[in-house]
Parts: sequence; C-alpha cells; structure tokens
Amino acid sequence: MMPVGVVIRTRNSARYVSESVQSVLDQTLPPTEVVVVDYASTDGTLALLETFKPEIRVIPQQRKGLAGAAQDGVDALSTPLIAFQDSDDIWPLERTAQMVQALEENPQFDGVMGRVAHFISPELSPEEAALFEVPEGPQPGAGLPSLLVRRDVFKKAGELLDGLSAGEYFEWLDRIVAAGLRIEPIDALALHRRVHLNNFTRSASSKQDYLRAVRTVMARRRSRAAQRAD
Repeated sequence: MMPVGVVIRTRNSARYVSESVQSVLDQTLPPTEVVVVDYASTDGTLALLETFKPEIRVIPQQRKGLAGAAQDGVDALSTPLIAFQDSDDIWPLERTAQMVQALEENPQFDGVMGRVAHFISPELSPEEAALFEVPEGPQPGAGLPSLLVRRDVFKKAGELLDGLSAGEYFEWLDRIVAAGLRIEPIDALALHRRVHLNNFTRSASSKQDYLRAVRTVMARRRSRAAQRAD
C-alpha cells in the first residue's frame, strides 16, 4: 500500500497527546512518517512527545493558525499520501488501511473523507458533560482530521490559507473543487473526536476565523461568476 505521512497539530495538549499519538502509531497500516507541529507548548506536551521518538518528529510551528500548522507539517513530509490529526482526538485502528485502500481502488479520487464519531472526554463531570450535545453514531466528516489526500492536491489547489484556525478546510475545499479535483466521502470511520471544555471551535476567535473563511470563499465565487459572465 502507498506510504502515508501524518501531520499532528498540538498546543498545550499534555492531557490528551499521548493517547492521540499512540492511536496513530498503532494503526494496522502504520504511517511511514509522523510529524508533530507544536505551537510553543508550555504544559509538558513536549516532554511527552519525546517518549515517542524516533517514531515521530517534532517541529516548531512557523506559519500562523491551525491552517499554518497543517501546512508546516505537509512541507516536512515526503510521502505521496497525507493525513491530519489533532492532538486531542483518536484514530480507530483500521483508519489508515481502509482509507488507503479506498484511494488505491479509486485512482480518480484525489482524496477521501471518512466519518467521525464524537465522544465526551472522560474527565468531564456530569455537569460539564451536560453542556454538550453529542450526535449518536458516526457522522459525515467535514475537516482535515477526517481526510486522507494525495500530495499533488497541494500543488494543484494551493496551500492551506495561512492564519486560519477555523474554516481552513472549507476554504481549501473551494479551491480543490475549482481545480476540478475530487474529495469523496467513504463509509470508513476515520476519527473519534473528543469533546471537552477547551475545544478550539468553542472560542470567539474560532468563529471570527470561520467568518473570514466564508467571506474569502464568497468573494472568490463572485469573481469566478463575473469572469464567466465576461
């Protein structure tokens, strides 16, 4: 099967990072390369990551936002297939094997998007857990952590938009579609997504970044429509 490289994004994830990284290394089809992109962690994350070397490499984040961290990782990999992980989530054991198989059986696909199962992090109290509504069963994937993509997509659609920490896949997918590339959903479970009190998507800056992504996409679509009209 084709080699897979994995980009793991982290910042101050000491509570979860070991379980997350181990789930990547334990795959029935193990990745060829794993790069952890760290954004100035100060809580013991880096010490925990040391215990996984040499199976992983740790690099400091250079670009801005979660999109920048992902692109830093992509640039550090040499594999033809690339997957993404956030350091609080967990991969099911068969994820890599199932997703690589889907791409190898469908060479017309440029990437595949698996399904996501959400779970309440065990350390939450009943009162804290009650703050969240978690969907039952696997849901359609909609972001980088449930994606496996061919490296060529970054050449044809461009890099992830530097600075975004939400909506980065939404913005990038618009360019992927415009370039005539195909990201196809598959039934395979790609991710166990951890729901906890510090999920970045709950922050105000996350909402601002998502709006920026939406505005970028809408402006681009208006420009394309105007060009077609001419």
